[in-house]
Amino acid sequence: MKNKKIVKIMTLLLSLAVIFVFSGCANKKTADGDKPKLVVVNWKDHGSDSKEAIEQFEAICNCEVVHQYMASEEELLTQLRTVGPELDVVLPNSSILVTAMEEGLLEEIDTTTLENYQYLNEELTTLPEMSLDGKVYAIPWVWGSTSIAYNTELIDEEIDSIQVLFDEKYKGKLAIRDDFNDAVMIAAIALGEKDPNHPSDLDAIKQTLLDQKQLNKTYWKTGEEFAQLFSSEQISVALAWSGQSSDMTKEGQPLKYIVPKEGAIGWVDTWAIVKDSKNKEIAKQFIDFMISTEWQTTLAKDYGLGPANRETLDQLDPQFLTDNNMDKETLEKLHFISFHTDEEKRAWNDLWQEVKAR
Repeated sequence: MKNKKIVKIMTLLLSLAVIFVFSGCANKKTADGDKPKLVVVNWKDHGSDSKEAIEQFEAICNCEVVHQYMASEEELLTQLRTVGPELDVVLPNSSILVTAMEEGLLEEIDTTTLENYQYLNEELTTLPEMSLDGKVYAIPWVWGSTSIAYNTELIDEEIDSIQVLFDEKYKGKLAIRDDFNDAVMIAAIALGEKDPNHPSDLDAIKQTLLDQKQLNKTYWKTGEEFAQLFSSEQISVALAWSGQSSDMTKEGQPLKYIVPKEGAIGWVDTWAIVKDSKNKEIAKQFIDFMISTEWQTTLAKDYGLGPANRETLDQLDPQFLTDNNMDKETLEKLHFISFHTDEEKRAWNDLWQEVKAR
């Protein structure tokens, strides 16, 4: 979820294709003649805020794109509840989508107005979290995993099990993310829970996390924090995001990212339009740009993000998919985050806060 490098300059083919598709939103201005400002909420350095992406879309739609950044899904949900109309496009995942839809925080999206929606993977567009009462509120963008990354210069063995996060051999060199969803699900997977989204024994999970705390160096919150901990060799094994790990490997860092035999956390990031956004049409054009085959190819190759666009997936080399944990075998091992009730969230958060406080 996501310290990414600046993407390569877009090719002429991409420019021409995108200009053709999005010509309908060019030259639009507000009543006072100023360019409309599209406010996008995403993770920092997570694809949509690259210089090339912003400059190209701004030129196409004659608008200004401004990004705000979130530190967690729960923080995004709070933003939607408190300052929603000040935002336009947001990137929720399935953990908060149902709540956001039920509370009326998102706009319904007419998918027939999106040129590239037809190319999206139906396994993602038909996920129950994408719609409510037959109306679509979220558009799948990218998918990936939260799993294990380790330093190959500090660790000479091949790691293939999630139990490494609980191994005393690496005491003081481990780090997991400071997020109650990730913590509970990783512990549930390690304990062999059949459904890590709805574990049956929270007491066992709490004890597992308390035991892990004795071995843990720190709990990281942001991608920047994880990158600093890893590059400075303060940690050698950690829970990490697939996209950020891919990027760090390309930068030359001795990082190997794996999805262990027990499985890992899977996530789907989606674009949604905020209820009562003042820029609904431009917001739809922005989403259409983000799910285009050309831009999805850039996201896969330069960011290590699993593309929701099936045409992009079909065009990528099979070995590339395997090397970057985007292949079918990896996909089948992931436990995708699903909807949790407020009661479940409170229980998980209380558990996690207790673990950290001890």
